[in-house]
Amino acid sequence: MNVKKMYGIFFLVYGTLGVFEAYFALYIPLFYYEILAVNRNDLAFIQFLGFLSLIITPLIGYIFDAHIESERNHKIFVYLCVILLCSCFSIFLINKNILLLYGIFLGVYFLSRMFIRTIMSKIFLTLSVESPKIKHHMILIVNGARGVSFLLVSLFFDFIIKDVYSLPQWEIFFIIGWMLTLPLLSIILFLRNNTIFSDQSSKNSNKDIEGINIKKKSQKRVSWFVIFLYIAFFLASSDLIFLSLVSSWVLTRFNEFSLRIFFSLYYVISIFALLGYYFASRIAKRISNIFLLFFFCCFYLFFLVLLPFSNFPMFLVLQCGLAFAGYIANYMYVSISQAISVNTRYKTFVYQLLLTCQSIANIVFAPIGISLSAFISVEMLIFVSSIFLAFSCGIQLILVLVNKIKQIKEFD
Repeated sequence: MNVKKMYGIFFLVYGTLGVFEAYFALYIPLFYYEILAVNRNDLAFIQFLGFLSLIITPLIGYIFDAHIESERNHKIFVYLCVILLCSCFSIFLINKNILLLYGIFLGVYFLSRMFIRTIMSKIFLTLSVESPKIKHHMILIVNGARGVSFLLVSLFFDFIIKDVYSLPQWEIFFIIGWMLTLPLLSIILFLRNNTIFSDQSSKNSNKDIEGINIKKKSQKRVSWFVIFLYIAFFLASSDLIFLSLVSSWVLTRFNEFSLRIFFSLYYVISIFALLGYYFASRIAKRISNIFLLFFFCCFYLFFLVLLPFSNFPMFLVLQCGLAFAGYIANYMYVSISQAISVNTRYKTFVYQLLLTCQSIANIVFAPIGISLSAFISVEMLIFVSSIFLAFSCGIQLILVLVNKIKQIKEFD
């Protein structure tokens, strides 16, 4: 397997998916909240339906692990999903005033992204078995591609939209976004003659009997840790209750000029996110991952508590701090999930199952935040998120203390 070529494929795939994410996270919410001023309860319901497709991600992982072993079939799924994903944006472009069309766009996006990420996760896990160094490079590349995408889209926004309330300019901006997703079609050329899966069965079969017995004895202990860690990271993802409202909050709390500065400087926030991932990759092998997860979740909580009381310059500083701490915490959770899943029979299924805490958080917190924003302030939503995160930090602290005694290797 050509590892450097796979690095390029991962950057291309996740860079394009980052374009979609930028639109969903920053620009489409602003468009619906402030430009079209749609009914927020209707929008919350539509988003809830769109997020539901995230639940079946582990099932897709199980199907690929257990029943779809042919590399040719994996590539066929990639090709079909890429075509579907690049096409679904045009559905949204037809008539953005109809929330149902937006719901279709959202559902198709998550469904296509789910298939692509499941297949890419299987490649990631295959490469991770070969070398821990590759694992850290992959996580860095995936999230680096996301940061580049956010920067690129923010530059186009600043260049195209001179009046934030101008519908024609928003039309052009959305068309540009659709064009930015088209390079994903070139993945067909990248994967055509490339072997993406290597046979790990021989490596996994060379375990001695004693090692297997030790693994069975520690399985229950690891399972309990995983359950509580899953709950903790679900609560830590409660910031989704207000994240889709940030752009609208900046516009209404400050002004349009501040919003433009926020979008124009979003690359700085992306740089801090990348620095977080780079820093995480350097220290992940030296310090317990569960301790680092706890420490930076507490760091994230500190910045989050200050956010409602900030002026605009302080808001930008806090956003950089949130990006830095949040991405390190996410890195540690992904790293722990990978360490747990590679030692199981159905690696992709277990890995995707562990990541569903973020999917469920999307389904639960995001629609609730949108609906409540019609009645309560964003500042109050941030306060509610802080309470959930504080409970998460408490659970993580218990896990850190217990792991210090038990020394479970998957959490180190």
